[in-house]
Amino acid sequence: MFMLKNNLLKIFWPLLAISIFLLVLVPKGFAAEMSLNSPIKEVRAGDQLEIFLLLNTKEGINALEGKVAFPKDFLQLKEIREGNSIINFWVESPKAISATEIIFSGIIPGAYQGNNGLIFSLIFQCHKEGKEILKIKEARTLLNDGLGTQAELSISDFTLNVLPSTQAPPVVVPGIEDNEPPELFAPEIVQDPNIFKGQYFLVFSTKDKGSGIDYYEIREGKRHFVIAQSPYLLLNQDLDESIIIKAIDKSGNIRLVTLPAQKALSWYKKYAKFIIIIGVVLVLLLIRRIIKDI
Repeated sequence: MFMLKNNLLKIFWPLLAISIFLLVLVPKGFAAEMSLNSPIKEVRAGDQLEIFLLLNTKEGINALEGKVAFPKDFLQLKEIREGNSIINFWVESPKAISATEIIFSGIIPGAYQGNNGLIFSLIFQCHKEGKEILKIKEARTLLNDGLGTQAELSISDFTLNVLPSTQAPPVVVPGIEDNEPPELFAPEIVQDPNIFKGQYFLVFSTKDKGSGIDYYEIREGKRHFVIAQSPYLLLNQDLDESIIIKAIDKSGNIRLVTLPAQKALSWYKKYAKFIIIIGVVLVLLLIRRIIKDI
């Protein structure tokens, strides 16, 4: 019995030491990593450069947000590209809110899990030489656990070395050749007591794998098209008119989707034109008679 106990202790202590080492000394893995990256780390003043914002995650992520900060004296933002993004629905499309900062937030229905998931890319013009850092700020990722739990997130910024300009022609990032319209999508009419005071509104979203979505337009019935974003409060709460949603990408390609009227047209709307015409005729006849009697 003593020998058995002694042998067990010989096995126990090494296992305990290994466990302590794994728990304390080995760095804890992060559920997700957001990084700025580019295959090119060194450019000349005057050159253009594309930098990618990427997501690596071991667990399903269904929402994210953050900011990208850059030095305006060295870099000028020329374009933001979101085609092929893992984001399906932009709450806040990536956009510059100042000469040094870009803001973004989006949702990934069904979640994303994998490496090098493209969030978006940035095209910069490099102005003068120096070593500068582009930073990710105020970033958050949420787990796809139904609770909106914030994932443990690591950040990897990007260091760029800009060399003095030369006599060689400056490098220009090629434009995107995009002749395809945005993807087909299915808008929905929704009613929620907590949104728009319970009135009907339209929700919609699509992706464009080429140049990315630029904007949307909506036309209700025979009204004019207006620039809109989701969610969109419907002007016609009777839902008796068709709705056309137009998605336009950054290359000018258009995808049209039509929602048929949800309800039959009210009788007074059907005959509104005839009622107006009859009313105008009666008024004209009345005026004519008055003039005749004078």
